[in-house]
Amino acid sequence: MMNADKIQKSVRGVDNLGIYIHVPFCAKKCNYCDFYSCEPNCAGNISEYIDALCKHIKAEAPAYRKRTVDTVFIGGGTPSLVLPKDFEKLAKTIWESFNLTQDAEFSMEANPGTLSEEKLRTYKNCGVNRLSIGLQSADDEELETLGRIHTFDDFKENFLLARRCGFDNINVDIMYGLPDESIEKISKTLDKVSEFPPEHISAYCLKIEENTPFFDIKDTLSIPDDDKICDTYLTICDKLKDYGYEQYEISNFSKTGYRCRHNLKYWNDEEYIGFGPSAHSFFNGRRYFYDNSTEKYVSSLRSDILPLKVWENKQKKSNEDDADEYIMLKMRLFDGIDAEEFFDKFGVSFEEYTGGVQKYILGGYMEKCAEVYRFTPKGFFVSNFILSDILHFNNK
Repeated sequence: MMNADKIQKSVRGVDNLGIYIHVPFCAKKCNYCDFYSCEPNCAGNISEYIDALCKHIKAEAPAYRKRTVDTVFIGGGTPSLVLPKDFEKLAKTIWESFNLTQDAEFSMEANPGTLSEEKLRTYKNCGVNRLSIGLQSADDEELETLGRIHTFDDFKENFLLARRCGFDNINVDIMYGLPDESIEKISKTLDKVSEFPPEHISAYCLKIEENTPFFDIKDTLSIPDDDKICDTYLTICDKLKDYGYEQYEISNFSKTGYRCRHNLKYWNDEEYIGFGPSAHSFFNGRRYFYDNSTEKYVSSLRSDILPLKVWENKQKKSNEDDADEYIMLKMRLFDGIDAEEFFDKFGVSFEEYTGGVQKYILGGYMEKCAEVYRFTPKGFFVSNFILSDILHFNNK
């Protein structure tokens, strides 16, 4: 392992800020989901939550007045459960509280079966210019197994309605590695989705997480083995390439000019501020998040008390930690790591720092294009293993 004192401290530039807003409510918890969410009647009224959220944003926003905001992402949960009048209140607070750029990307997540023309026109009028619709599968039996509340016909109806309401930047989420999955099933989902077609597709592999219904019955689920899941992933990459999508991240594919600018902030180590229970932030080199409790969040703000920030990385990170984090984030992207940029930031060559990338290049898992190191699709699938091999914090 190379000496950590050879690594220079990275100097952060002045970037535009991203805003993430968490709406934790779901009509029904999906069988695989371990994200923080709750049913509306379990944690108070959605309108009360929006009031608390707006209060929080107004109180915190003055700290960021000097920064311009170029991305807003409202996620969940299911933000499309929010009533139009409450969404208007939230959007008005966002626009009045932050200095948004003229071309800001304003995204929100929505689930099929929760959209209407009134809602979609409200989103459009409020400045939302990018929708992310959670389809997961075009097979109704698979949707039922996943615990989704919609059918493929519901998705089709909502997607076409969004187009009629003027949305020209839509992402569709799909999942693979599902119980009893086959190449034929995932291919049919990709074929059906591509007929619309959306500007962006995200493809996520099912993971059986603790504290989910799937975890309780994991021994009864017929989950494909790693080899089959790998074949499925490579099929997705090949088919989406044939349909004109570029893969720019492990799980994300877009038409030219439609990469998700907000998510790129996470992977490019840029700054963002989160609001709502479980929302994470990265600002001034520090990371923090809010507790996973909607009830506590609403009650504290009702009492004019700001929710408590839970700070991560309280101890000062070493330059080696910074380099490892940089590699972990940037290697998620197909753009990879520019060797000259890495040397400028850390004062050491990428190959000297990692020590073992040549074997992965020879094995077809990575490639070097000019001065850029990046994963191939095959490498993306096993990227966690490769990174655990080459990163220093895993070898201390």
